[in-house]
Amino acid sequence: MSLTGRVSCLLFGSGLCALIYQTVWLREFRLIFGASTAASAAVLAIFMAGLGIGGLLLGKRVDTSKDPLGYYGRLEILIPLSAAVSPLLLWLVRALYLATGGSFTLGDAPAAILRLVLSTLVIGIPTFLMGGTLPAAARAVELSEDRSRRRTAVLYAVNAAGAVAGVLISTFFLLETFGNQFTLWMAALLNIMIGLAAILMSRSGFVLKEMVEAEEEEESEQAPALSTLRRRFIYAAAAVTGFAFLLMELVWFRVLTPLLGGTTFTFGLILAAALLGIGVGSFAYSTFGRNAPTLRLFGLWAALEALFIVIPFALGDRIASLALFLRPLGIFGFMGYVGGWAFITFIVVFPAAFVSGIQFPMLIGLLGRGRRAVGRHVGVAYAWNTVGTISGSIAGGFGFLPLLTASGTWRVAVIVLLVIALFAVLLSLFEREQFGASIIATVPVALAAGLLLFADGPTAFWRHTPIGAGRVETAELNRNGLQNLINGRKRTTLWESEGVETSVSLSREDGLAFIVNGKSDGHTRYDAATQVMGGILGGILHPAPKHSMVVGLGTGTTAGWLAAIPTMESVDVVEIEPSIRYVAELSGPVNHGALQNPKLHLYFGDGREFLLTAKKKYDIISSEPSNPYRAGIASLFTRNFYQACAPKLAEGGLFLQFLQAYEIDAETLRTIYATLTSV
Repeated sequence: MSLTGRVSCLLFGSGLCALIYQTVWLREFRLIFGASTAASAAVLAIFMAGLGIGGLLLGKRVDTSKDPLGYYGRLEILIPLSAAVSPLLLWLVRALYLATGGSFTLGDAPAAILRLVLSTLVIGIPTFLMGGTLPAAARAVELSEDRSRRRTAVLYAVNAAGAVAGVLISTFFLLETFGNQFTLWMAALLNIMIGLAAILMSRSGFVLKEMVEAEEEEESEQAPALSTLRRRFIYAAAAVTGFAFLLMELVWFRVLTPLLGGTTFTFGLILAAALLGIGVGSFAYSTFGRNAPTLRLFGLWAALEALFIVIPFALGDRIASLALFLRPLGIFGFMGYVGGWAFITFIVVFPAAFVSGIQFPMLIGLLGRGRRAVGRHVGVAYAWNTVGTISGSIAGGFGFLPLLTASGTWRVAVIVLLVIALFAVLLSLFEREQFGASIIATVPVALAAGLLLFADGPTAFWRHTPIGAGRVETAELNRNGLQNLINGRKRTTLWESEGVETSVSLSREDGLAFIVNGKSDGHTRYDAATQVMGGILGGILHPAPKHSMVVGLGTGTTAGWLAAIPTMESVDVVEIEPSIRYVAELSGPVNHGALQNPKLHLYFGDGREFLLTAKKKYDIISSEPSNPYRAGIASLFTRNFYQACAPKLAEGGLFLQFLQAYEIDAETLRTIYATLTSV
């Protein structure tokens, strides 16, 4: 096996371990900071920033190393050693964060800064070290004769393939079987073995011979002239493509959730499809990209990415209809559902991710050729790409999605890519690159992408129909029946909002149905018995309740009827999505005028964080979340959550837990009951 093949095997394991670390850290931090977008964004920002800074600083150093493969191996040993102590650091961070009172005491901005600082304490060192692994590996395998740096593309492709394996194995097996800590330690053990293998490999005669030959070639290699304008454009292109792709990851998660059921597996499938596309695209570049890349060719690929992103948008409700008709695959069990979800995800995500996988190694190839300064070039491209992804995460999650909706943000990503494609073509003409077919092809591709932007995109049928939840009958749904279903959903949708945390709508169906990410989570008439009883049951059982707390506002019925109890002095309600307030306002006739009651105090944020940091004691705590299988909801059925609730109950206080008797299996029901009664 060649040196590139051997190092690729190491990079596969490296990518697998990195994504397991990321998945575990995100889950652990959610138990501390809460499940809000702001909390998750802080952790992801530090993770990406660590990779970017590590790539930038360590990439420069690796070019001066006489043993880049050994350097890579030492990094791979230091990463798991620093990651293995993260559970202890997480315990410390939890104590520090809760001692400050969290976002409900500090306010949003100070809490965000504190989350960034504490996240850096836990994952700053391992992610910084991770950022140096790809530059070091690229330096070890690149040769001067490699004009397009195809070997680096191979490493990037295999690393992405390892990341796909890490996402799928951790999401569907490891975390459920072994839990967070053991999963992380298993990844750390594998990571150490990878590092030792790299060090042993670097000392073998075969590798030493290739290194000497590569260094001799490098001494005679002429560095290509690179204008300041060209270099700055490449840096900007790396940032812009990262920005656009991260925007689309947010959009994909938001729009695919109603079609995939919004389960804990949804994010893993979308991430796996994106990483798979990147890996296959990078491998395609390494296979066919024999000539040095050009700006005009990069412009064509940027336009193609815009086209592949906008095609599912233009298909609109056809995608939702396909998801609906794939739902019966569930007759084959859970893997039948997964197969249908994966197919839909593949159609929407993979083509654009494939092009993105071609773009990144192409940008590295545009910065230089062969082995000379390849570590620095990989690192700096990685750093600028990271700047773009962090910017896309912040701008998308807190700006574009709430202000422009998912469809508007979808259009923004396409426009951004078309603009960078235009600049690439203009710069290629300015620098007198040879006029080729790629420039001619860019025009119709960009024009097609621009015209498709005027399509309607996903309608209320896609966004607010419980397709993924399996609540639409398909047995006798013919063509006319499907059209009637689409028109009916559009006709009955009274109001919709793209919130910071989720998409919300109200449907007029014999009353008002409150819909979150395509699934109804409450009805002002049909669920009144549950919601009203959720409020007054505690008042019936408790002799004289004065202070109550409700996790989740929803239609406001539970909180409103609690506040109506004569002895009640205050009801604190914690809701994670601010736009749901409007749902409670319109539900006033059935929620006892909840929002007009001066006893009721509404807080926006994560319910777990509120309880963990609250100083107050309550006579009644009522938790009425959505189904446990929904992403982010399971944390409200954990031992940690119940342990947070117990100390906040006053003497004789009552905790009320709503649990659905539908769409739940006996094993889950037993697990939740056992967890609740253990506290």
